[in-house]
Amino acid sequence: MKQLPKITTVYSPDAAGWAEICEAVWVGFIESGSLGWCDEILYDHNRWDLKDGQSVVSDNFPVTLHEESETDSWFAGFAFDIIHHGIDRLDDTRKQQAMTDIGLLDANDYDYIVQLGLFGEEVYC
Repeated sequence: MKQLPKITTVYSPDAAGWAEICEAVWVGFIESGSLGWCDEILYDHNRWDLKDGQSVVSDNFPVTLHEESETDSWFAGFAFDIIHHGIDRLDDTRKQQAMTDIGLLDANDYDYIVQLGLFGEEVYC
């Protein structure tokens, strides 16, 4: 069978675009209950706000996610890096949706993005 050509699209959002994406993912992750695996998210609430995409992008502040039900584990990362790396590891269809219409994603997608960004793979299903 003949190999069909592949078209790759490069997305390069500006700071406002990344802020919108980060805000949507973190708000969706937090408000959906992160599918039950993340019991708390620690960061300096006096300085930053995970629900403020501009703060996430400009400050890329440290966050620690705590899962206590299975292993009582702590996972550290940086707010923007988690989202950036998570989206970068998505399949092409979801990546395109995240870059062009973040509103098409749902709570499962937001959780998946955070897990990919934090762990490099989906750990909690």
